Amino acid sequence: MTIATHTVLDKLVEGVREDIASDKRRRSETDLKSMAKDAPPTVDFAGALRKPDSDEDADGARMRVIAEVKQASPSQGQIAETFQPAEIARAYEAGGAAAVSVLTERRRFLGEMAHLEGVRGAVSLPVLRKEFIFTEYQIFEARAGGADAVLLIAAILETAQMEDLRALTEELGMDALVEVYAEEELGRALEAGTRVLGVNNRNLKTFEVDTAHTARVFGRLTPEQREELVLVSESGIFGWREVAPLVDEGVDAILVGEALMRAPDAGDLLRELRGIEAG
Repeated sequence: MTIATHTVLDKLVEGVREDIASDKRRRSETDLKSMAKDAPPTVDFAGALRKPDSDEDADGARMRVIAEVKQASPSQGQIAETFQPAEIARAYEAGGAAAVSVLTERRRFLGEMAHLEGVRGAVSLPVLRKEFIFTEYQIFEARAGGADAVLLIAAILETAQMEDLRALTEELGMDALVEVYAEEELGRALEAGTRVLGVNNRNLKTFEVDTAHTARVFGRLTPEQREELVLVSESGIFGWREVAPLVDEGVDAILVGEALMRAPDAGDLLRELRGIEAG
C-alpha cells in the first residue's frame, strides 16, 4: 500500500517517527520490554465496551463511551488551557465513562506518556493509548506506561504489519482498537484478526467529518461479523443527535474527545451521550 504524501496524516507520522528515534536514544526497547513485563495486570478494554444482551446498562444507558483526554488537535489547535489529565479522567469515571483514551502524540496534540501514566494512576477504568503507532517499540512503551489498549490506524499500516502489532498487543495482555476510514481498509483490518473495530468519521487526510460514515462502513459487515466484533464510532460526536443513529446501527461504543473537553460539565454530557438523559 502506498500512502499519499504531504497530507496532515503524513506529517503527523513523520513527526512521530522522529520522536521515536529520539526516544530510543534515551530508553532502549530492551528496557521497555522489561518494564512492560513488570507492569500491573491490564483491565479488560474490549469487555468494558461490549453492550449487555439487554442493549442497556444497569442504569439504563444505551451507549458506552470512551472518553478522551487531550490538550489540542491539528484541526482545533489548543483545546484546554488548563490541562490536568488525572482530574479530567476522574471526572469521566464519575460520569459513567466505560474507558479513557489518552493522546500521547507530542507535536500537534501536545500529549505525552506522562499524561497516560497519570490517568492510569487516577482511575480504575481501562486506558487506551491513542497514538500513531507503527513500531513494536511503541507497543512495549504503552504497556510499560500502564495502557490496557492501543490504537492501530489501518491507513498507516500494511496488513501484515497491522496483524503483527495486534498480535504483540494481545500477547502483552492489551487490546487493539483497529481504526479504519476508507472502506478498503475494512477488509484488511478483518484479515489482520481485528476484534475491536473502530470507524473514524474524520478523514485523516482532509480532516473532513461525516458521522454517517460509520453506518456505511459497518454496513459491509455480515451479521456474524457484527456479533463477533466490538464496534466503535469515532469523531464528530457532540450529543445524542449523533449518537441515536449509532445506537440503531448496533454500535457498541463511541470515542468522544473535543466535546467532553469543552463541556462545562463533562458528567452531564456523558449522561446525554450514554442515552440516560436523552429522548
